[in-house]
Amino acid sequence: MSNDENEQEKELTPEDYKEKGNACVKEKNYKEAILHYSNGLRKNPVDFFLYSNRSFAYLKLHQYYYALCDAEKVIEIRPDFVKGYFRKAEVLRETFQYDEALLNYGRALKLEPNNDVIISNLRLTAGMCNRETMLEKNVPWVGAGVGVIVGCAIVISDQFTKTPSVRHPILMVLLVMIAASIGFAIAKSFRFYLKFHRKGMIEAPTELSEDFLIRDSSPDADEDEEQMPKKRNRYSKSQARFRMKKAKT
Repeated sequence: MSNDENEQEKELTPEDYKEKGNACVKEKNYKEAILHYSNGLRKNPVDFFLYSNRSFAYLKLHQYYYALCDAEKVIEIRPDFVKGYFRKAEVLRETFQYDEALLNYGRALKLEPNNDVIISNLRLTAGMCNRETMLEKNVPWVGAGVGVIVGCAIVISDQFTKTPSVRHPILMVLLVMIAASIGFAIAKSFRFYLKFHRKGMIEAPTELSEDFLIRDSSPDADEDEEQMPKKRNRYSKSQARFRMKKAKT
């Protein structure tokens, strides 16, 4: 980057970066938009508009953890700003956390009771929440029903063999019940795994990407790290001779 470009970069205000980011959002260039919003936040770390806009851009890129962090930062800086709760609710709905999403839509609606966008999204999320509750209750029993069908098929097919393995009616019923229990357990386990997986969508990644995050970089801290001596294993001469003899043997 040339000196002229550096000077131009220094002259840009957070509002300039916001406009650049908004233009990128209109073109659906969300990665570049995030860069502009982040540059603006480096100049003004408490600009809740920039956090709100960056949260939206992260959401579009399915970076749910970062989107949620920015939404919560908006709420922290400006608790009476409706978009903070709205952004948070959007992220939570996208990650199937419907109860928490409804709670945040409700908080947003409390700030703007006549906002049609909030009302429509709240109704949509409530419908999703109801469907998810029904699935949570019904899917295990569907699994049990499939188990019954499989169990009956096994018993019936066994009766057409020359030497049926299951002859007593009680054993037949027991076999069907076992198959139903297995089906119920599999379906229940699947729902549990799905819920666990969805919860992980908004948890911090194992390796946090720092490309778009604001960091407080201190040159002194970097110098201290460079000056810190690296730990090495040191041995005396007698210890070294002992280790060499041990290696030869």
